[in-house]
Amino acid sequence: MDKQKVIEKDPGLIADQDYAFLREAGLGYIEKLSGKIWTDYNEHDPGITILEALCYAITELGYRTGMPMEDLLTGADGKIASSQTLFTAKNILTQSPLTVNDYRKLLIDIVGVHNAWFLYDDFYTVNNKDIPAGEIALYADCKKDELSYDVTPHPVYLSGLYKVILDLDFDQQFGDLNNGELQVLNPATAKFKGGDVSLTIIFPVWNDTTIAGLLSADPASITGVTTSFPAGNNITITIDFNYTSGGANHAATLNGIINIDLQPSGQQVLPADVQGFFTANFTAQVLNLYLLKIQQSKHIVQTAVRTLNENRNLCEDFVSVTTIKDEEIAICCDIEVSPSADMEQIQAQVFYVIEDYMNPSVNFYLLSELQDKGNTTDTIFEGPVLQHGFIDTAELEQTQLRQEIYASDIISLIMDIDGVLAVRNFLMTKYGTDNKAIPGQKAKSWCMPVTTGCKPVFSETKSKLLFYKNQFPYLPSLTEVRDTLKWLRAVKARNKLSGHTDDLAVPTGTYSALDSYTSVQYLLPQTYGVGSAGLPSTVSEERKAQARQLQAYLLLFDQLLADFFSQLNGAKELFSTDNIVQTYYAQFLGDIKNIAPVYKQDTSAKTIEQLVMQIQDSAVATMNSWQQLYESNDVFADRRNRFLDHLMSRFGESFNEYVLLNYSLDYDTQKETHITPADLIDSKISFLKDYPVISYQRARGFNYFPQKDDLTVDAIKLWDTDNVSGLEKKLCHLGGIDNYYRRFLYCIGNATIITTTDTPAKYQFVFKNPHGDTLTSAATYTTQEELNKALPAFMDRLLAGQNYAVKETGTNWNIYVFDKAYNNLAVSNNFTSEQDANTALAQFITEFNTECDADGLHLIEHLLLRPRNNLFARPPVCLDPKCDFCGEQDPYSFKMSVVLPYWPVHFRNMAFRNYFEDIIRQEVPAHTMVKVCWINDQSLYDFENAYKTWITALANYSFDNTTITDLQKANDVMVPLLFNLHSEYPLATLHDCEESKDTNPVMLGKTILGSLKN
Repeated sequence: MDKQKVIEKDPGLIADQDYAFLREAGLGYIEKLSGKIWTDYNEHDPGITILEALCYAITELGYRTGMPMEDLLTGADGKIASSQTLFTAKNILTQSPLTVNDYRKLLIDIVGVHNAWFLYDDFYTVNNKDIPAGEIALYADCKKDELSYDVTPHPVYLSGLYKVILDLDFDQQFGDLNNGELQVLNPATAKFKGGDVSLTIIFPVWNDTTIAGLLSADPASITGVTTSFPAGNNITITIDFNYTSGGANHAATLNGIINIDLQPSGQQVLPADVQGFFTANFTAQVLNLYLLKIQQSKHIVQTAVRTLNENRNLCEDFVSVTTIKDEEIAICCDIEVSPSADMEQIQAQVFYVIEDYMNPSVNFYLLSELQDKGNTTDTIFEGPVLQHGFIDTAELEQTQLRQEIYASDIISLIMDIDGVLAVRNFLMTKYGTDNKAIPGQKAKSWCMPVTTGCKPVFSETKSKLLFYKNQFPYLPSLTEVRDTLKWLRAVKARNKLSGHTDDLAVPTGTYSALDSYTSVQYLLPQTYGVGSAGLPSTVSEERKAQARQLQAYLLLFDQLLADFFSQLNGAKELFSTDNIVQTYYAQFLGDIKNIAPVYKQDTSAKTIEQLVMQIQDSAVATMNSWQQLYESNDVFADRRNRFLDHLMSRFGESFNEYVLLNYSLDYDTQKETHITPADLIDSKISFLKDYPVISYQRARGFNYFPQKDDLTVDAIKLWDTDNVSGLEKKLCHLGGIDNYYRRFLYCIGNATIITTTDTPAKYQFVFKNPHGDTLTSAATYTTQEELNKALPAFMDRLLAGQNYAVKETGTNWNIYVFDKAYNNLAVSNNFTSEQDANTALAQFITEFNTECDADGLHLIEHLLLRPRNNLFARPPVCLDPKCDFCGEQDPYSFKMSVVLPYWPVHFRNMAFRNYFEDIIRQEVPAHTMVKVCWINDQSLYDFENAYKTWITALANYSFDNTTITDLQKANDVMVPLLFNLHSEYPLATLHDCEESKDTNPVMLGKTILGSLKN
């Protein structure tokens, strides 16, 4: 029962809204501070009068502070700004699929998909043997200490792989889209006057390899149709025809089986009659309908594949996506109905309840319906964002594939239909793909088993339902029954809603000018001479001075209170992601009567409003009048950061460790330069703005098979793209990495290749800085490939700022840069002075560090490197000779590698490395393992080129598996590179004992040893 809305007798005001409490507290302070000299606390005392006016003003502040949050956040336009981090339920409670139920919801949301199931066992059985899941079986060979394709007693069961089975919808035109059957009613009735004739034409299912070419055929281009009926027990048909596909003409043959489902009363349809139905025109119509059906089925499956890849979870993948196989089950029974029953209506209802029992539908609900059922907001929005309503998880779990069909369940459902009196002689029979009853699966009266991975389908045409009225048998009209059945399906279908509310709306508030303020001077009695009445013009100058003195005294309280009101009005900005310039707010009280003489002016006759209030900016580094009076830049930065910390803490996120450790280190001076507060504010704001996406995609892997609208590979989404995992996006935010795009991170600067005039030609590389200075390699290479291999190593030395020298050669100065092998020199053009040479060298190093956008990372899921056939190279493993495994035999399942360049300045700092590695391990899913590698430029150059090639090959293979050889070659290059990567550490330098400073001590496992510094 709703609580009545009444005005409470004792509302229980909070302290800042309770005038009596405030007055009593004020009196207490007065007694404590001045009790020895002031004892008159009666109402006539001016001090008490002022106290009461201030208390009244404070209650107004308390009232506004206690207003509903939506009122406090509503702007003058009547809306709550989108910059508030009050994300709606749809944007903050949902997440990319994490569980099988999440995946199922996402697929069922696709138009054309009725249900979906995921088989995720680690193995499957073939010929009574357990075979490890995946495209090819893997085994551990302990004696050879390797993975093998040869069978051993130790199979490797890969985890995280799914076999996806789709149950496509029943289409009103094409029937069940999971098979290739077409139902034809009354193909020709001129000869048969005794009732309906129904045929089922069984063609191959859409993914049958014999009809692969027809999946891209143009149905409108069918010509040259001929039919033949080979001899046999079944009525078979062979159709030869031509069609157009891909701009070329093709010939095709289609074989099918024809089943006569319904014979007319008193007549028999013979094979010769069926042959007569197939005129050229009728056969062309059948072909057209069949092509449209299988192409629609293929398109739905392709859409499902695209959806899965776009929402794939980290370290998971889909081995196959296909449609369910049907197992036809026919039912024979006698049904007694009431004399007034509508026979066609009851038979349609019987068909419907049996269909729904064998293959229940997943219902979509409105948001309001789930709320009415008592579901909480967090459970309603749990899982992925859907387009066609909400799915009840509890109901979804009840729609698993059936393993048995029980007669008692079906009889009970039939008996619940109005007009049904009894069900007798109930039998079930299962039919195979050859349209014949399966031996041993016939005449089951109580329980019919269903093959694992198959869907039981009720066969209307093979079932024999005989209805009785008053013991007289009746046979309903099949045409009317089917029409009624279509109507029942349409009425009770709850899937694929549209135009519904899919989110909780942002509350709307009532705007109030929260910073509007009325001076306490207007609350005092007129005798005080302040406020709107003021003083008569006849009073003395002394009396006017006394009034101004009181105004000046009260202005202190006025300004404090007015600033509090301004602060409340600015709260909507403080808790937003706007780029604000202040965290303290104030207002100028210039509209109080006769207040102007109270304010002090400077020598230029500017007022405090002009000097301070018109330049309320604390974000600038240069001190201004506002900062001097209210809020300095340091105070602003500290407060703004703390407000943003509060907003992040609402989502359980923190930048605290990042603040402590994100700094750059000058390797020459060994001085730390902390990140600026402004940069930190920008990082936090960027993180908060992106948080709905970061949160939603937090466990999502990257889409290795991005597709265009025509479902071909979208190559531009493979490299130089934001198509990366959600984990990478979040790690980059937490690590201060601005660019999370997948791109080349290795450094070649603006190097170009030159060819000498020698015969045979030799190759060198040359660099040029913005000032036109060039740096040319002294070493030459016989091929461009050799030069390409040497280039990253040289760059690695140059970027590290080590192993270079400026030396005098005759009358000129040159730059010498040792490469990684210490046996080649790169020599610049001659400089006229040592200073010019040093300047050019510094410019080169600055240029490379500026141009090389190496601040980034790569994340590789090992499962995607699994073999697809027995030609793929396998990664190294470390197996116990006794085959005592602890997971070492499986280098693929739930394992990842994070690869980063080691040379960016903060990446070379071990404190930052430890922090970032901890963040990586905290953010990865708990069931996964991650390896972090900080590698040099040469290794990154090799890795990234192999990585790009492999990603491209994987996408192409996903589109067309005939390109498996290209994937195998790319995989074979990628695997040894990835599994043999090792981290590089900062260079430590030995010093003479006479040197006092120890700027970079040698630490075991944390540094690499450099040369003795003279």
